[in-house]
Amino acid sequence: MPNSNRRDDAIAWHVRLSDRLASADRWEAFADWLASDPENAAAYDEVALEDRALSETLGLTGAPPSAAQNDNEQEHRPWYRRRTYLGLVAGGVLAILVSPALMRGRDLLTIETKAGEMHEIALADGSRIVMNGATRLALDRRTDRFARLDAGEAAFIIKHDPAHSFELEIAGSTLRDIGTIFNVRQEHDKLEVSVAEGAVQFNPEAEALTVSAGQKLSVSGDRTHPQVTKADPTAVAGWRRGQLSYQEARLSAIALDLTRLLGTQVSVSEDIADRRFTGLIQIEHDRELLFRRLEALLGVNVRHSAKGWQLTA
Repeated sequence: MPNSNRRDDAIAWHVRLSDRLASADRWEAFADWLASDPENAAAYDEVALEDRALSETLGLTGAPPSAAQNDNEQEHRPWYRRRTYLGLVAGGVLAILVSPALMRGRDLLTIETKAGEMHEIALADGSRIVMNGATRLALDRRTDRFARLDAGEAAFIIKHDPAHSFELEIAGSTLRDIGTIFNVRQEHDKLEVSVAEGAVQFNPEAEALTVSAGQKLSVSGDRTHPQVTKADPTAVAGWRRGQLSYQEARLSAIALDLTRLLGTQVSVSEDIADRRFTGLIQIEHDRELLFRRLEALLGVNVRHSAKGWQLTA
């Protein structure tokens, strides 16, 4: 492709992707264009850097994401040059929302899964994040050592680097890894962190509370009274294997977990919503069989309608 045409294409893509409402299809087409010729990415880098320099000269804000300066350092590569993010865009199975605005100096890519959908993200540093259904997560294009969980549940298998700790933000709180496999649930005002291996530190600049393997952190409300209890490390993130393990869990919480994992609405009548359950639920592909077994296991009746499944007394 002649250089002039390549540059024109790069400018066109830069303009299209400056739209904060750019669709996932548009990002997928962009990824295909990058993959079609190794020199396309270099052309896009040049255009993005020129635009950024011009914006800074004019004192503009909200400029589109630009390329990093040193491609030899994996942590500072442009996000579209990393296999991790290119795979996400090309896969086309997640809703990807991109905002050009920088939050706290970060360049964030927000990824969402639908209820009943599960997806694994392989980061360039060897770490992995597995998202459960109905989950929203933000990654930083500039580094693999940061993520933000906005809602839902995810399991984190983090490659520990003492010089560059992995940090996870959750609704104003921070978790820092200490060589870790851990699971995080964020539901409204409640946060739960269960650790299978290693440890995490909760709010390292404040409480600096360490949660080790075999422990669970629970925080509610204003998050001023975190509680640490025992947890079975082998059961942490069991939803990845179709297993939900509970210790004195409310039926209302179990219904939420089933909704997220199955992708169909599961509700519980108010009169039994606070009833507690301890045990293991094995998810079956046959929904009829699953809910028949739940009737006996939870001591409830199950009704099915066009709106989903309801647990009743």
